[in-house]
Amino acid sequence: MTKENKDEKYKNAHAFRRALEDRLNNISKKEGTALDRLRRKVAFDRLLARLFKNKQNKWLLKGGYALELYLHDIARTTKDIDLSIPEKKKVTKDKIREMLQEEAEKDIKDYFQFLIGASYQDLHQPVYGGWRYPVEAKLDNRTFTKFHLDIGVGDEIISKPIWQKGHNLLNFAGILPARVAVIPREQQFAEKVHSYTFPKDKRNNSRVKDLLDLVLLIQHGKLRKTILKQSIEKTFQNRGTHHLPEKLELPPTEWEEVYEKLADECKAAKKNTDEAFKYLNKYWEKIYK
Repeated sequence: MTKENKDEKYKNAHAFRRALEDRLNNISKKEGTALDRLRRKVAFDRLLARLFKNKQNKWLLKGGYALELYLHDIARTTKDIDLSIPEKKKVTKDKIREMLQEEAEKDIKDYFQFLIGASYQDLHQPVYGGWRYPVEAKLDNRTFTKFHLDIGVGDEIISKPIWQKGHNLLNFAGILPARVAVIPREQQFAEKVHSYTFPKDKRNNSRVKDLLDLVLLIQHGKLRKTILKQSIEKTFQNRGTHHLPEKLELPPTEWEEVYEKLADECKAAKKNTDEAFKYLNKYWEKIYK
């Protein structure tokens, strides 16, 4: 459908919202996908279309949604967006919010609006720290969905970012998916290993998702060994929170139930933490043999 046809068919936000909600409901029933997940996918794509409209912007997509774009529907469900600013300089949380809101307010003719709230949580693992911001996506003057956006500062990447195309859920209205600059898979792996190996007394047990993501990256990521080693070593060096371990530790037993649920959701080959750790550890030993 051309842009002209879209403008003729959906002359206002109300008409577009009705058509979109009908379509998402049909997809949810047909595919068995949770409706709130579909709404987040649409909102993520529309916000990222704004944030990456200017190709000179410094941020890059990473985390669970980056994996979803790499691996399509193999990746686990994610409820937030993670961005990275690789620059070697400190910026304030208020400046970041100002930058995000300025880009989010761009009118790209899709009827969406985005409100970026004040940061409500600090992130400590990125080199220069980072912050978490609440985001409200609005359509037709109604809340469409809410999520949060994490942005970290100072994690260098040693190879070029990858431009990925977003989900094509709005093709019925002639709206193209976002094109997003994503951190290389090797950098994603490096940051996941850093989180997984974080000292136990400081580690959040919710990091069970890092184990699954590492398994998926090994299985489907087509990782380049030389770049991977460089990325891992650079990440540990720059973050300076703990040393690169000689060997990996077993995951906590309390991760088992959550891991199995996540693995089943994305049909991972390694169905439990024991299988997952053996798979990861074997790969790790190949890297550092």
